[in-house]
Amino acid sequence: MTLEDAERHEIQAVKLGGPVDPPMPPTTWADIVSRNSDRTPIVPAILRSPTGRRAALREAVGLAGYHLAYRASRTPLYAGKVLLWAPLGAGRLLYRSWRWAYDMEQWGERQQAATRGDIDGYMTLIREADKHRRGRVPIFLGVLGALVVAGIAITLLAPWWIQTAALVAGLITFARAGRPADKPILDRVTHGQRFVRLTAEQVRAALCSIGISGIKDPGQLTFPPPGIHRDGPGYLARVNLPAGVEAVDVLERRGRLSSALRLPVDQVWPAAGPDHAGQLDLWVGMQPASKMVQPRWSLAAPTARTSVFEPQEFGTDERQRPISTVLFARNFLIGGVPGSGKSYGARTLAIIAALDPTAELKIAEFKGTADFGDLAPLCSTYACGVDDAAFATGMSILNWGLAEAERRGKRIRAARERGEAPEGKVTPELAARPGSGLHPVVIVIDEVHELFGDADVGKDAATAAERLIKRGRALGIIVVLATQIPDAKSLPSIITRCVTVRWCMAVQDHIANDMILGTGAYRRGLTGTAYRPGEDAGWGIVTGLKEPTPVRSQFPTPEVTAAIIARATQLRGGVVGDGLEEAARRDVLADVLRVFSYAGRPGLQWTALAELLAEQMPEAYDGITAETVSAAVRGYGVPSQDVKVSGVVAKGCRRAEIEAAIERREIES
Repeated sequence: MTLEDAERHEIQAVKLGGPVDPPMPPTTWADIVSRNSDRTPIVPAILRSPTGRRAALREAVGLAGYHLAYRASRTPLYAGKVLLWAPLGAGRLLYRSWRWAYDMEQWGERQQAATRGDIDGYMTLIREADKHRRGRVPIFLGVLGALVVAGIAITLLAPWWIQTAALVAGLITFARAGRPADKPILDRVTHGQRFVRLTAEQVRAALCSIGISGIKDPGQLTFPPPGIHRDGPGYLARVNLPAGVEAVDVLERRGRLSSALRLPVDQVWPAAGPDHAGQLDLWVGMQPASKMVQPRWSLAAPTARTSVFEPQEFGTDERQRPISTVLFARNFLIGGVPGSGKSYGARTLAIIAALDPTAELKIAEFKGTADFGDLAPLCSTYACGVDDAAFATGMSILNWGLAEAERRGKRIRAARERGEAPEGKVTPELAARPGSGLHPVVIVIDEVHELFGDADVGKDAATAAERLIKRGRALGIIVVLATQIPDAKSLPSIITRCVTVRWCMAVQDHIANDMILGTGAYRRGLTGTAYRPGEDAGWGIVTGLKEPTPVRSQFPTPEVTAAIIARATQLRGGVVGDGLEEAARRDVLADVLRVFSYAGRPGLQWTALAELLAEQMPEAYDGITAETVSAAVRGYGVPSQDVKVSGVVAKGCRRAEIEAAIERREIES
């Protein structure tokens, strides 16, 4: 190649560039297999969790036990029917066998031929009958003889249990042949409509009949893997709807869908599928939710104890699987119309906090019916009513929370500098340390729209709640708000945007739905409009968890609730509303120093110190014990020493150590 040719070739390569579509590498078997990411699970969904396995076993054992008990109770009746119909059945079987052996089926045809005078036809039928008899009669006599010989042999030679089994089997066989067609031997165990497993044809027919314009042709509905399968106490059908149809269109027609399936509304649970907006998850229970007994709450166990830093069960989904959440670093918004169960949802969260002995409870309910009254002894602040005093208390709770957030911010900063709070948040270790002032605080405000709508304090309360929700998340201050009027006036949108976990129970329209769950939730199929007040009380869509989930709040009975509250009181040392939690909220060192100044002594024993605190400041320390004071003061590094008073030596502390602890705290902060 000459120099001129080389230059011309280079210029041509620059003009043309490289190939637009580079050659594809060869496809291998590994490439094909790796594309199959959505594989059908080997183990069915109901068997993949301990809860599902226990539920399946419990259902099978319970059903079998009920059937056995029912049948056993009616054994005399069944025995009477068998003895009554067995002789008739034996005669029927013998007569039918004889008719078959003698070919009596064509007897009528022979009679008709004789009546017509058809000699040839009659003789042909006679010859056919004789031919059949020659083959059938020996069989009939052989079988009959064999049965007689077998019966004699069993009677004379077989043990009693074989004789009994043969007799029972024979009687039942004869009775089935002799019973009237409309009178079965066994009674029906269940009455009414039985649940039939979902089929593709059934689901397609139901969806095509609910009046959605885009769903006309059943062939447009497809079922991606794993198809229709058993899931918990029911069946799940995952359906890809036709192009342009969204799952929310089906959710709005839940009533029509239940009508099409001929099932109660609370037995049919449509939800948006996980893959795209046009995918529907249709779960149908074995029985209506109103008849399903909710699984026992794990917190009802006699030894149950909680921590706001760990996941705790607060409800179950439609498949009766437990749903849990962590209270720490989260705020909660519960909304729904009256009768939707939002107060019980808030109560569930409050009970979880009550079983954490380090958590302080502050509750304000503005319905005035004392829905949280049994929790009042566990609260450091409790308000109930719709009067000015109740609103003032609710406002004071929010203001206290803001001031507490300011104090905690300084403490967290100092703890972070010491390496005790590397993420700038309250840790379980800091929260559990007596006297740290960083114990969890759970603030529950029920019917918060009443507070925000008050002419005097409403605007300030909404602003304070907004600031507290923003600031308290990392500082151990947890806010739970419940409302039945989710609009811009009673529930400022800035609050809903800052809340982590949102629980939308029954609402009337998509506007209220999106006020609780966030803009666009309704269009994504996350809607509480499908739930009915009263019938579906406690049910709602929860966002802010791992994925949006329909959840039914726990509804413990009054007896179970009383036991839980008694256990919470015991975990708190029998002192509720005050004690260590109240001491941690106050400046304990300053209060103790004030008592030393009043007593005029260099040292005080813990018992005397507790008595003087309760005497001088009863609003904060009434009922406090020597152990509680000791734990709170020693949390600041004050040593417990022997103190001699009137010749009696007992453990206590000295004023010099209190002053030194205050000085250390000021330097660290």
